[in-house]
Amino acid sequence: MLIVQSIKLTWDKMERGAKFANVRKQFPFAYPLPQTDTYDNVILHNQYFYQHNTKLINTSPRKKLYCYSSIEKLHLHNIAICQNQNEYEICYHNYKRGHNKDYHNIQSRYYRKDCINEVAFTLKQYQYGRIIWNERSIDFDGIWSYNIYIYNFYVTDKIPQSDIFVCRTPDFIYKKMAMLYRH
Repeated sequence: MLIVQSIKLTWDKMERGAKFANVRKQFPFAYPLPQTDTYDNVILHNQYFYQHNTKLINTSPRKKLYCYSSIEKLHLHNIAICQNQNEYEICYHNYKRGHNKDYHNIQSRYYRKDCINEVAFTLKQYQYGRIIWNERSIDFDGIWSYNIYIYNFYVTDKIPQSDIFVCRTPDFIYKKMAMLYRH
């Protein structure tokens, strides 16, 4: 069973100063899982937050926990997962320039593309991994926003405890933090 926790924090131009950055430094990278009686091969827990001044507002949907029968049904932003027996290979991809493990693979959608596409880590039973990255985006109205994405992954063979991501530190951490401002 693979448990995935997806956390996203969004803020806009007004929260770019040091005072607001200090608030984001206190932002937790893991949360307890909600209690449920339904479990499947893949569990996804979503948490969304928006920073307004010095407050972090939880904007998560009412339904926060989703169960999937296989990893093929799971679609994560900039993340690809391959299962090899009891191991999960977690890959990070982004269209910024960087290392592409599938540059010469004709069957890959990243064939001959100069982009980041690399293995962040491989998880075995009872291992915990975290991927963190940030990005700046612009919407159709021309308004800038900034995001931090955090994905926590845990592999287990039994129903997880609700504090599985909170009570311990990750075995693997992968970070791709970009400079989000221009001079």
